[in-house]
Amino acid sequence: MKRKADAVATPEPKRSKNPEAAYCDAEPQRDGDGKPIWPASFAAIAAAQAFLRDWYGTSNGCLWSADCSGSAKSGERTLIVPDKDADGLDAGVVLHRTLLLLGHKREEIAVHLPAKHATIHDESEREAMQAKDPKYIIVVDQGSREAPPVVDSKETRSLIIDHHLSDKFPKDTTVSPSGHA
Repeated sequence: MKRKADAVATPEPKRSKNPEAAYCDAEPQRDGDGKPIWPASFAAIAAAQAFLRDWYGTSNGCLWSADCSGSAKSGERTLIVPDKDADGLDAGVVLHRTLLLLGHKREEIAVHLPAKHATIHDESEREAMQAKDPKYIIVVDQGSREAPPVVDSKETRSLIIDHHLSDKFPKDTTVSPSGHA
């Protein structure tokens, strides 16, 4: 027997709560001349460049020139922690391939995806990341909120690369591009 069209219940949407204003609608911070700071302040970009120079083992700016010779520091584990959405995963793949092109060995790069319904700020996720014993952690498309350090290790350096507008980040973390410090 066929059902009548009016007897079929309309399913409820999976997400019923109203989303907050999109981060794209937020007013960006401005420099002393009133110009928007985008994609980041010069200080945030310089901090990210310093992080990458330290990771790469160079101070001569070779990362930004075509004749860069040398390779990534050997034996120093790098952990990539992308968000699980489309832009986070895509950015994680681009980052992974970039690290390989810069000379990092494949076995020295690890990836950590937080568990379903978890964030990098959950204690279980912080412990799972630390268990991989990284020297460098690069968090992509997430992490832009005030929190404890990404992991509890003074030897591990963390970089957050995120397009979400925020002025608060985990303690002891380098931030780019949305960091406005």
